[in-house]
Formats: sequence, C-alpha cells, structure tokens
Amino acid sequence: MTKEFKEKATKLGKIMNSKSKMNVPLVRCILECFEIVFDEEDLDYMLMMKEGFYTKAQLSDLWGLSGKKFEDIFAKIRDKGGIWQSRKDGTYDVTPIFPGWIELYASGPLNDNRKRLISKFSEFEDLLKSLNIAPIRAYMNRVNTRNMEREEGRMSSIVSRGVKKIEINKPVEAEQTVFIKGEVLPLLERHKDNIAVMNCFCRTMKMLEGHECNYNMPIESCVVVGRMAKQLEESGIARHLSYEEAVGLIEELESKGCIHTLYHYGTDSAREEIVLCNCCTDCCFLYSSYREGALSQLMIKAYYRPQVIEGAKCIGCNKCNHYCPTDATWFDKKKGQLMYDINKCIGCGQCVTQCPVSYRTMVPDERNVFVKTGKKLV
Repeated sequence: MTKEFKEKATKLGKIMNSKSKMNVPLVRCILECFEIVFDEEDLDYMLMMKEGFYTKAQLSDLWGLSGKKFEDIFAKIRDKGGIWQSRKDGTYDVTPIFPGWIELYASGPLNDNRKRLISKFSEFEDLLKSLNIAPIRAYMNRVNTRNMEREEGRMSSIVSRGVKKIEINKPVEAEQTVFIKGEVLPLLERHKDNIAVMNCFCRTMKMLEGHECNYNMPIESCVVVGRMAKQLEESGIARHLSYEEAVGLIEELESKGCIHTLYHYGTDSAREEIVLCNCCTDCCFLYSSYREGALSQLMIKAYYRPQVIEGAKCIGCNKCNHYCPTDATWFDKKKGQLMYDINKCIGCGQCVTQCPVSYRTMVPDERNVFVKTGKKLV
C-alpha cells in the first residue's frame, strides 16, 4: 500500500464512519480491505462526494464526467458497494464501512477478490478478540451503556413464527407469528415488489475458514428490501425473490434457530430498513464474536421479551440456552430452575420458538439493549 493510497483511504474511512452509528476503527487490516476493493481512482471520486447527497446528474457535474465514461465509473463504484441511496430513491451518498460497503460487496457470488476481502476482514475479528482485556472492556462497556441510554438503538431484533397472528400472553406454537413493530412478514409485505436475497457475509467468512454451520443454515440467507434490493440486483450481488419465496425462506430459517436482525440505513433503527440478516450464534460476526469473547457491539432495539405462561412447567432441556444468542436464559441444574437475565435479552424469541413445552410466550417490551462484553474465553 502506497503512502498516498493509505492517506486517501483513511480520509475516506472517516467520511464513511460519519454515515453510521457503528464506527469501524481504521486499523491496518481495514485499510487493506480498501486496497482489495477500490483503486485510487475510486477513492478520488468518492472523496469528492464528502458527506453530501447527489443525484446522478449532480454526480456527473461533480466528477466532471459525462456519457459512457460517467456511467462506467458510477456503475463500478456502485457495484463495489461504495455508494448507496440512503436518503431517497435516486440520491446517492458514500456508504458506511461495515455494515456497508464491505458486507454489500462481499455478499455477492464468490470470486477471488471477494475471498481476499472476507479473509482480510476476519483479521479484524481476531483483533477485537485480542483487545478484550480488562481496562478496554470496562471502558467500552461504560461508554456503550451510556450511549444506549440516549439513542434509539442501532439494529432491531425481530420475532417471527410463520404467518398467523396470536393473542398476547397465549402459548406460541411454531407455526404462529408475533406481529410487532419490527415484524418480519409485514416487512416483506411492505416491500413485496422489491425483495432480494444475497449470501450471508458472516457464514461465508466461516466457510472460508473451514467451518461448517452447526445449524445447517444456507449461505444464501440475507434478505434485502426496498431500493437497496433494486441496487444489489443491478449490481449482481443479490437475486430477486417473490414474496412467497421470501416467506418460505424465513420460515425455514426460523425453524433452524436464526435470529432476525434488521439493519437500517446508517445502523439507525429510526431510519428506513434495508437488510434482514438471518443470523445464527454459530456464524454471525456479532453473535459468535460476542460468545467467543470479542469486544461486543450488540446494541439493539428490542421490542419483546419472554414471559412464563401461568401453569406451564419447564422440563429442563436447556434448548432455550442453546439457541439464545446472548446467554440470557439457561436452566440451572443445581437450582433446578430456569434462569433469565433481561439485561442480556434482545427479544429474538428463539427461547419460545424452540421450547418443546410452550413454557413462555413473547410479550411487548420496547427497550434499548447493550449486551456488555464478557471476559475473553481462554
């Protein structure tokens, strides 16, 4: 990496970080991700955009390009995930780093360049694990707790169980749905003409490391909606899904134990939704990293929590703990009692979905949750 490229990548990285609530430190491995995806010409054009929003006509003027030359440059940067339409249809700005251009570019059909990018980003995960030492962990937990007390939340947790409405405080069966503020099926209904699916970035990263998903989740499982779906289809990153195909995919993933994590533009739950990541605790960068002792970035807007159904009896199978992404619930064999920590609960509903005896149901409880980083596993 030349000194000039590094300086430009660092400057662009700061602009990208200003576009999201989830900032990525501009460490060496992240700057090397820039080098894998972008050439210096790409950086120059994106740096000209700064923090602004532009139509294609305005970009043509800003870049001093027209005709086929402009269209080629525009398509090249768009297809690398460098620009998106976060404000409204037809108006482009620079994307955040992650989740943003890294995930959006790397989630397309695998090729050598995408493999290099994913492998390089995995070094960032290793770095987060190495940084989990007592002073840094305490500082990050304190800062993130304070941040979550005053903001809307970053991602949204979603509960989905099939296609039927249920009454609150009634047993939840596997084929039923809880329709909530951050719901899955109504989300698909709202965007039924613009739904696409792309590879799961995290699952692909684990696969390239030789890991096989313990939950047997398919690689192609991240659902994109709205104008982002259109953009990624045009870029060849994602493929179109019908509403019926999307519902079928969600039902399959739900039964296997996925956590529906909804991302919004700028990782801000108050803004428009773009990608529904169907995560598992075995592969997901956020959830598996948390369980493996990396510095946690689990800052989530939860809408539900589990509640014990009157008269129900727990059989102590501990399936709820196996599927819980944050170890918020577990069966204590010594006490012979089911335990629950609401401070770790993100409201994903898997403890209800996987329970063989309908011991709990999901009830409304909107709250911001920051799951504190625990001690690094040895």
